[in-house]
Amino acid sequence: MEVRAFRIRLLMNVVLLLVAHVQESYPQTADAAFRIIPSRLQLFEYESVHFTCEGFDVSAAWKVRTETEFVSKCSNGTEKSTVSCSIDFVLTSDSGEYWCEAGGKKSNAVNISVTAGSVILESPVLPVVEGDAVTLSCRHKTPSNLSAVFFKDGLFIGSSSAGNMTIHRVDKSDEGLYKCDISGAGESPESRLAVRRKCGDVILESPALPVTEGEAVTLRCRAKETPACLKADFFKNGVLIRSGSAGEMTIRSVSTSDEGVYECRISGAGVSPQSWLAVRASDKEIHFSRHYYILLWVAVTVVLFLQLLVIGLLFWKKQLVLLEANMCDPNMDLYTVDRKDAADADNLSFGLEKKHDSKPQTEGERDKSLPSSYSTFNMDGALQAL
Repeated sequence: MEVRAFRIRLLMNVVLLLVAHVQESYPQTADAAFRIIPSRLQLFEYESVHFTCEGFDVSAAWKVRTETEFVSKCSNGTEKSTVSCSIDFVLTSDSGEYWCEAGGKKSNAVNISVTAGSVILESPVLPVVEGDAVTLSCRHKTPSNLSAVFFKDGLFIGSSSAGNMTIHRVDKSDEGLYKCDISGAGESPESRLAVRRKCGDVILESPALPVTEGEAVTLRCRAKETPACLKADFFKNGVLIRSGSAGEMTIRSVSTSDEGVYECRISGAGVSPQSWLAVRASDKEIHFSRHYYILLWVAVTVVLFLQLLVIGLLFWKKQLVLLEANMCDPNMDLYTVDRKDAADADNLSFGLEKKHDSKPQTEGERDKSLPSSYSTFNMDGALQAL
């Protein structure tokens, strides 16, 4: 007998190892960002059950389903990012796992038990947090205060004359399958009580100053007490946008559309305070304006330089005219020359036109038109004038 028992235990261990290996090789496709919340875990036949899918875009046409079919009666919930589905009259054939699914995404699964008997166990539908008080109620189909006994993983753990049992400070060791029994009425189905570790207060670490478009921005969700609570859900303006397995979310190239109010949630710990993420315009626009002003200053400088060059050329020309006049007649009044230059400048265009219109002068005529002083001018006189 001992050898046979040993072989059975060895076979069970091998089976458990194989199951664990399969689970590691083919992980569940459930998305931690979404979850299903049933109204109850155990029901009598012909009662109604409601399911809520929360944490997603309602336009994705999410549905509640089992392994074989979808729940047909669904509608958008009263809150954002929720869908509600219901079964009005359940049968024992409706027992099994239910989850939310759409577009290749899948939520966690919950197990619903429908009994044709007279006893059910009412227990929390969501995981409870360590340290919280949990009450289990054994209910008869006909309302009455009957004594009940409670079992965890098949072992007796207590009894109650009122049909209720309270765990005042639940911890991970209280996690397991629970059921109850009412003498003379029967035994309830089993329901799993899930317990989560307490993470403590939650905060969201985000940039304190406005960030620039195109930069990478990382938001971190931190719990005060337990660093092991890493998985977090991130919300923008009250809508779930991402779930981070490492407790952080990175926006690779931030833009003005990412500006808004952010918060995060760690299951079992709570929700962080809200933080505003501000996004400013890219530095490219600032660089463009700087380049514009630089080019403007260069253009102004070039224009001023050209103006000064023109003024200098005009002044140089004037000096040449004065020098020529002085060389022709050293005794000529400079004021008269200035006035003559002004008159010549005014009549420059007219003279040019007249020159083009007039007939070419002969060499003798050009000699007659020259002043007498010019005809007698020689190099010695020019030197004396200088």
